[in-house]
Order: sequence, then structure tokens, then C-alpha cells
Amino acid sequence: MKKMLVLYKSKTGFSQRYALWIAEASGCEAINLADLEQTALQDYALIVYGAGLYAGQINGIARIKRWMKEFPAKVWVVFATGTTPPKQGYEELIFKTNFRNGEPRPAHFYYYLAGIDYDKMGLFDRLLMKFFSLMESRKSGASGTSRQTSIDLSNRDYIQELLRYVQLKAR
Repeated sequence: MKKMLVLYKSKTGFSQRYALWIAEASGCEAINLADLEQTALQDYALIVYGAGLYAGQINGIARIKRWMKEFPAKVWVVFATGTTPPKQGYEELIFKTNFRNGEPRPAHFYYYLAGIDYDKMGLFDRLLMKFFSLMESRKSGASGTSRQTSIDLSNRDYIQELLRYVQLKAR
């Protein structure tokens, strides 16, 4: 049995970047969730899953929770990426929103600051971001013409705590 697998679902590349950093540092493979056959999960003892947040929901988490229920003996670690700067209680809020009482829960959960890449976003996501930006500017009294600018806030240093955890579990 292989010790560890990193899975990811990424729309604009930030979750994939974190997944590849984690896999590289852990000496294991990273696979896009869309490319994984469920039966392959049997080969791993520890599974890390990461994806972006969309309206507070971790992309693809419903499938991961089903698998967590089907493979309860495995150690599951989940990370989410987003653009909201982490503040007191935010990581816990994301966790509680995505893993309600009575549902399968990962052994550990992490939130990483990532970014926005408008060039890689689909039309619907760009329009949604524009809408939220206009709503926010109206609330603050600013003019309704905001320019959408891509930003990369990802940082390899953010994964150090997760790496320490999986190294202990992979022994």
C-alpha cells in the first residue's frame, strides 16, 4: 500500500499549485480529482484533498465526503484555498460550513490564501465576481466602476504545518 496521495480540484491553478508543492515535499503524487478512479483510493493510507472556495463551499467536497464515508480507515486531510485573508475564526467557519455534525470529517483541515486569476476564470465566474464587486462598492459608497485585477497571494510557507502533520502520520 502506498502511503500518501494528494488530490486537488482547481479552476484557476492555485489549489493545483498548493497540491503540487505538498506532493513534491512529501515525495508522493498529486492527481486532479477528475482523473482519479475511486478504486485507486484503496492503495493509499493517507489522502490529502485541496480545492478552492466558492461562496464558502469547498469545490468537490461532496464527493470527498462520500469517499471519506466509504474509506473511514484512511487518514483524510483537507485544505481549501481562497482570497479572504485568514482572520480569527475564519478557518473554523469554513470547516463548520463544509463539515456539518454527523458528516464525515477530515483528521485535519487547513485554509490557504491563494489568489484570483481572471484570465483563467470562466465567463460565469468573472460575471459573478463583477457583481459582488459592484455590490461591495455600493455598500461602501464608492463608484460602481471597479477594475478586476488578478492577484497571486499563494505562498509555499503556508503548507509547513500540513507537511509536519502528514510526515508524522506517514511514518
